[in-house]
Amino acid sequence: MYRIFKYYPNISRLVLAGILIIIALFLSSIIKIPNLKEVFPFIGTILLIIVNGVMYKTENKGLNELGLNLKKTNLYFLPLGLVLGVLAVLIGYYSKSILIGDTIHLNRDVDFLNVLKHLYWILPTAAVQELICRGYIYKKLISTTNLTRANVIMSIIFISMHDVFGIGIFGAIFYSISLIIGHLVFATALLRSGTILFAIGIHWGSNVANNQLFTDDKLQSSILYLTKAVQEEPTGFNPIGILLYLFALNIGFIVLGIGVWKWKKIFVKKSIIIP
Repeated sequence: MYRIFKYYPNISRLVLAGILIIIALFLSSIIKIPNLKEVFPFIGTILLIIVNGVMYKTENKGLNELGLNLKKTNLYFLPLGLVLGVLAVLIGYYSKSILIGDTIHLNRDVDFLNVLKHLYWILPTAAVQELICRGYIYKKLISTTNLTRANVIMSIIFISMHDVFGIGIFGAIFYSISLIIGHLVFATALLRSGTILFAIGIHWGSNVANNQLFTDDKLQSSILYLTKAVQEEPTGFNPIGILLYLFALNIGFIVLGIGVWKWKKIFVKKSIIIP
C-alpha cells in the first residue's frame, strides 16, 4: 500500500477518497440510533467532512483548503448563497411561467413553520452533495488534470446522483443540462469565494426554492404556485422552442453563474468585500 501511494500518489488518493466516501454514505445509512435522524439529519454531512479532512491530512493540509472553517468571512457565504440560490430559482420560475403562459398565484396561507422545517432538512442533503462533488476529489482533479476535465468528470458524477431517467428521455436530457449548469455555478462559487460554504448555500437555496417555495401545485410551504395553461399538443420537433424553454428555466442560474465569476474583480475593485 505504501508503494502505491509513493509511486502513484494522485491516483491512489483519488481512489482512496472515493472508497472512503462510499463507506461514509454506507455508514450514514445503517447507523440506527433511536430518534437521532428525526432530529439531527447531519450524520452523513459530518462523516463526509471527516473524509475530506482525512484526505487533506494525507497531504499535510486541512479543511481550510475548502474554506470549511468558522471564519466570519466564510460563514457569511452560507446565508448569502441561500438567498442567491432562492433568487436564481425565482427568476427561472417567472421566466418559464411567462414563456408557457402559466398563471402565478401568491399563497396567502403559507405555513412558515413548515418552511423552516424544510430549510433544516434540506441543508444536509445539499451539503452532502457538495462535499462529494465539489470537495477534495474535485479540487484534486483540478490540480492533477485541469479545470475542464475536472468539471466534466464531476458533472457526470453529479448527474448520476439524481434520478434523471425516471422522467423519459427528453426529460432526462433537460434535467441533465440543468444539473450541468448547476454544477458549474456551485463550482464557480467555491473557486471564486474560496469556501465550499458558498456552494452549499446556493445549492441549499435552489433545492428549497425548487421543491418547497415556488411550486407547480399549492403546498403548505409554497410562497408561489401555478395554474397551468392548457397546452396544445406539439405538431413536431421544435428545437427553438426547446432552447427557449431551457434558457428560461435556467436563466436565473446562468445570470448567477456569470455574476459569481465576475464578483471578485468587481467587489475587490470597489473595496466592498475583504479580499
